[in-house]
Amino acid sequence: MALMADTAAAWASARLPGGVRLSACESFRLAGGFGAGDVEVESWAVVEDRQSVTVSVFATAPQHGGGRRMAGSGRFTFTTLPSERKFRA
Repeated sequence: MALMADTAAAWASARLPGGVRLSACESFRLAGGFGAGDVEVESWAVVEDRQSVTVSVFATAPQHGGGRRMAGSGRFTFTTLPSERKFRA
């Protein structure tokens, strides 16, 4: 779980100016039995503007007999810190 949340936070921090905060966890699912060393994590932004970004994260793990299976997924929304927002008059 921490690996997925950290990946989403790193994505948001790279996209938004200044500091960010987690404002919503819209979904989160984990399949049991996988450690951080077992999974590969990928992420991308699904909604993005100057003050917020929603990041989807997927973790996959090897399955017996070859291939990979879903180990977890999540969708997180991050926003800029209110003190760092720039508003237009």
